[in-house]
Amino acid sequence: MEKYKCILSLRVAKELIAEDHELIDIQPSHRRPGKLVFVFRNSEGLENKLTAYQLQGSK
Repeated sequence: MEKYKCILSLRVAKELIAEDHELIDIQPSHRRPGKLVFVFRNSEGLENKLTAYQLQGSK
């Protein structure tokens, strides 16, 4: 498992922070100029939450 997970969505980042997932850093995106990347410590709970977001989005 990767040590960190990068999130581009401010909405998702806010929800993860509210659920006590550990925000490590906020950095400018290298792939998308003008955007920010929210860097979280990866965990099984974080992976499960992101999978749930993906499933919700595909409906």
